[in-house]
Amino acid sequence: MSANTLLLWMSARRSGSWAQFRAAVEELHLGADAEVDGEGDDAPDQFALPLYQTLRFNLQRVGHAEFFAGAGDGAEWRVTPPALAITRHQRGWLGIVAGARSLSLMDRLRSAAAGHRAELRVLAFTSYPDQILITAETRDTLAATAEDVGFFVQDDAPAALLASLPPVDDPRVRYQTELPFGSDWRIERFSPEALVWRSATADDARATPAGLFRFSLRHQRQVLFCYRGAVARIPGQVGKYLVLRRRRRQVLRYDAAKRTLSMPASCRPPFLIERALIMCSGLIPSYDGGGPRGGCLQYAEIPEDIARIAAALLRQELR
Repeated sequence: MSANTLLLWMSARRSGSWAQFRAAVEELHLGADAEVDGEGDDAPDQFALPLYQTLRFNLQRVGHAEFFAGAGDGAEWRVTPPALAITRHQRGWLGIVAGARSLSLMDRLRSAAAGHRAELRVLAFTSYPDQILITAETRDTLAATAEDVGFFVQDDAPAALLASLPPVDDPRVRYQTELPFGSDWRIERFSPEALVWRSATADDARATPAGLFRFSLRHQRQVLFCYRGAVARIPGQVGKYLVLRRRRRQVLRYDAAKRTLSMPASCRPPFLIERALIMCSGLIPSYDGGGPRGGCLQYAEIPEDIARIAAALLRQELR
């Protein structure tokens, strides 16, 4: 079985609990062909995530589903409605299929694309559902294809998504809390110089003028931004770029000739920024494990204006 099967199951259910999602991953025997990789927003830096977490993060990265912590109605995940995310491409217009799908819906989409003389391609990536891309000479061709199938249309999808996001230093992305109680927690601090997590203590968290800490105990993990005696919960990748900003450390690289945006693998962008970058091409970021400072992630077909907006949200300068 593949991640495609999981997305079909989720599309049929529309929403569900975290326990149901984990059970589905096990019952569909996805481990036979899925590869555990990548760092999530609150995941360890090393590429050693449980499979169900890898699949959850990947579904979010490409916009197929949203996951919620502690949802009051018990719906801890929901599939997004079928949509075609449209953007201008170097050679015309590109539409990327996101959200719920079924076999009959995909058949109708192929027929509609052929009827409008649009090119439909299916790209397979390990641990992701197939990426379905539609290219055409005009935006209207893509919109007509989506309308025939009943898809929502998201115009200028990467820019529209980025325009709705706060920067990493916006106080609204932090939630005041207290340091975890007890001596059994494993405590680590993110080093903006080495870009790795290093062993730390609770006293370090209390005394730091500003630092990002990770508290782990069994299946619990909390990422906390500690500053001047205050403590706030923060998404892990947001917190990393926040401390990078405070240290004035620049990690983004943009190649205008190749239209690629790259950064260290441990500094993966937050989910929604990464989703916007993937929407530029439909391609999953490539991983280069070489180099003396470890691996890097590279996003393809990124227009310079999108790279600059993403960098501004991350409080980085393009280099």
